[in-house]
Amino acid sequence: MEVICTNDNFAAPVLAFYAEFGVQTPKRDKMYTVRQVKRHTTGETGILLNEIKNPDVPVKHPVMGEVWFEPTFNINRFATLMGQPVRQEELEDVNV
Repeated sequence: MEVICTNDNFAAPVLAFYAEFGVQTPKRDKMYTVRQVKRHTTGETGILLNEIKNPDVPVKHPVMGEVWFEPTFNINRFATLMGQPVRQEELEDVNV
């Protein structure tokens, strides 16, 4: 599925964390292809993009403690090619 980034504003602490680990972020108005869909521990839906492959970063998991995985980007940062918000149902065809 192809999407367009509509929000590339990340909080300063997040950008600092990403810089420490060499994480790239999506850029506004650029088109991306969804590589994988993942569920955050918060219940939010995140996506990985074909055009951005990031290193694993440490994350505090409520049950497993510190785990390392590639950071995802919230689907709310993207729109469909028709300019509509990305809905969870539209991502079901993407390999999970």
